[in-house]
Amino acid sequence: MTRRTVSVCYKVLVILTLSIGILLNIMKTTSIQAMLSYYTMQSNIISLVGFYCFLYLEIKQEEKTDMYYLIKGAIVIAIFITAVVYGSALAPTAFVMDSVQKSFAKKRIASLFVHLFSPTLVISDYFFFDKKGKFKSYYPFFWLIIPLNYVCYVYMYHSLGGKFFGVGGSKHFAYFFLDYEKIGYLGVAKWILLMSAAIVFVSYLLVFIDSMLGKNQNRSR
Repeated sequence: MTRRTVSVCYKVLVILTLSIGILLNIMKTTSIQAMLSYYTMQSNIISLVGFYCFLYLEIKQEEKTDMYYLIKGAIVIAIFITAVVYGSALAPTAFVMDSVQKSFAKKRIASLFVHLFSPTLVISDYFFFDKKGKFKSYYPFFWLIIPLNYVCYVYMYHSLGGKFFGVGGSKHFAYFFLDYEKIGYLGVAKWILLMSAAIVFVSYLLVFIDSMLGKNQNRSR
């Protein structure tokens, strides 16, 4: 079995895992609109769309351009945020995305898919199959677009009357750190600046790791 075949099979696995996680979360939910408005779900959906494109490129044996690596890095960082923020800030507060989640064992499994299984597979795909040394020094600032765009989405969603489940989070803003009604505008601004700085730091760490792995790949040839 060739490396390309393994890569194709792995990407199919990622697509299946992402699809299962998304479907399990919207099944039996009290509001599909609210469910699809969480960052977790949106990062999983973005990853799913991205991996359909990556699978197509792999099957067609298309050359991977700078745009590919820019988008691939953005997806890796976006879903990494999902896993880390959930594990470090949300899970300890008993945060769940659905008001009925505690009543259904399948909802707990669904949460593991979108917060742990799928992010792990998405991130691992980069380490297993992508050529290293391709991330450029300015990419981290572009990788901020997905998370910052979500902040804009939340406030637009709220202004149009949209609500979240509010179990362990905020019924109006999904996450406590976006709830200016409770922590104030300054509090929200501090959280956004802090998280943006953390994302840029992690992104540059990924660029550094990518650079080191790229040098090792070149030495081994």
